[in-house]
Amino acid sequence: MKILVFNDYCVVGNMALKANISILSQNGYEVFGVPTKIFSSNMSYKDYISFYMPNFSEIVQKTLEIKEVDAIYIGFIDNEEVFVIIREILKNFKGKVILDPILGDNGVKYSGTTAKQIDFYRELLKFADVVTPNLTEAILLTEYNKTFSEIKREDIEKIAKKLSEMGTKQIIIKSFEKNNKLNTLYSCKNSIKWFENKKIDIKICGTGDVFSSLVASELTKGEKLENSIDKIQKLLAENIKKQEKQDGLNEIQLENFRIGE
Repeated sequence: MKILVFNDYCVVGNMALKANISILSQNGYEVFGVPTKIFSSNMSYKDYISFYMPNFSEIVQKTLEIKEVDAIYIGFIDNEEVFVIIREILKNFKGKVILDPILGDNGVKYSGTTAKQIDFYRELLKFADVVTPNLTEAILLTEYNKTFSEIKREDIEKIAKKLSEMGTKQIIIKSFEKNNKLNTLYSCKNSIKWFENKKIDIKICGTGDVFSSLVASELTKGEKLENSIDKIQKLLAENIKKQEKQDGLNEIQLENFRIGE
């Protein structure tokens, strides 16, 4: 099966498009990755630089002329031209759509996140079969009227309902911490289900990209996501525990992420 991925590309760092291509390839997909923006590194590094992908429209058009795809994965978008091109493709697309909004974390917007960028994602929600925001991003998308530190489980269920009303079919909200455990909510029209895992006390960049890539893999294969989340979280935890830790910035190692092995 084939997946078209729109996401930023970080030259330094195992995340974003680099992570998407690795994880999806490991799980048997042919991946066509189109950068929406190119960064020297992720934003955790000092003095990173970035620029937009030249000839984005022509590259996307030629890719879709050559190959038909079964799914489209959308990550980082902060450019109106890129947003409009992706939106127009989705209007006639019949396959699966995975939306992973990139807006912030730990209760704080990323430094470059704008109101317009949030609006881009809001409009794309109506095309999505699944959206995979962390809690911060879910709050931003819905303009939920509570601060990050005040949020409780019942609030997250209300946020999920709002996202459903905005058009997306399935919602997975990540990164809600309580009692040193990570809580993940899965919600669709007729179901709400919570998943709880012990928190591993280390910050590793790229875990969200790996998580959403594995969700995309399971969705496109026709698996029920409410049955996949536990498998995905256990696979992530196993890999994080095994990898060597270093002082300062830790990045996810991208080997051994085939589900079922």
